[in-house]
Amino acid sequence: MLKKELRKKYKDLRKELSHKERATLSNLILERLTDNFKLEGKTVSVFLPIERFSEIITWPLMDDPGYVKVLPVIDSEGGLKHLKYIGKEQIKVTDWGIPEPQFGEAYQSNEVDLVIVPMLAINDKGYRVGYGKGFYDGFLKSCRPDCVFVGVSYYDQFEEIDDLHNNDIPLNFLVTPNKIYSF
Repeated sequence: MLKKELRKKYKDLRKELSHKERATLSNLILERLTDNFKLEGKTVSVFLPIERFSEIITWPLMDDPGYVKVLPVIDSEGGLKHLKYIGKEQIKVTDWGIPEPQFGEAYQSNEVDLVIVPMLAINDKGYRVGYGKGFYDGFLKSCRPDCVFVGVSYYDQFEEIDDLHNNDIPLNFLVTPNKIYSF
């Protein structure tokens, strides 16, 4: 399938989930993530969920004091920069519905140890379909070679992606409510 078709398919699937189902599945994903990846002492890039896209609810990760959380912000050049999370008071929902920090200490991509990557669909090689703007692929490309890229999804389903690009960056792992997949 083409990425455009996969985006529609998975956005529609997510819309079918109730808030309670999303919360339950998100908690299972976060438990599996925190139980299987050593986050203690690391710097972790965490996205905050866009409600209108029914994304994985990552807010519970913000309460763990054992590691540094850095949040993505779309910068003026169309890339992602990261600011350290210090509390909900720094978060504002943009006109596009994206919760972003408005202030905080900036972190460079080479300071990040693990990236939790939002996604809609994935193939069996770890290539993901996001929202189509290329923000994450650009950021992942700038990370250190030993940085770990972890996608999170409600679904244990791999798709054929017919229109992969040279700029697409594969993930190392996928965490679902049921399993962790390694690529």
